[in-house]
Amino acid sequence: MTIYLDSRYADGALFKGRDARNDTYVTTVFRTWPTNYKQVTVYEVKEVDRIEDIAVRYLGNPSLWWKIMDLNPEVLDPFDIVPGTSLRIPND
Repeated sequence: MTIYLDSRYADGALFKGRDARNDTYVTTVFRTWPTNYKQVTVYEVKEVDRIEDIAVRYLGNPSLWWKIMDLNPEVLDPFDIVPGTSLRIPND
């Protein structure tokens, strides 16, 4: 398993677990979730919004959509967010 330094998993802890059903080992990365930001912006999702577009608008990069999702664990599918949902967006 390769984890690059610019990956969101770079500071995670590696864990190797055994699957007893088929006697194989799986390596997993555990991340710590951000618990608080000094400031967040609350944004209400509109019907035309996509998570990547929101990331560009507020974070300047579409690939940073995961930062928004980290602060909104109640949203299960980042690519199917119901219009009217309030998202917390970090102010980095």
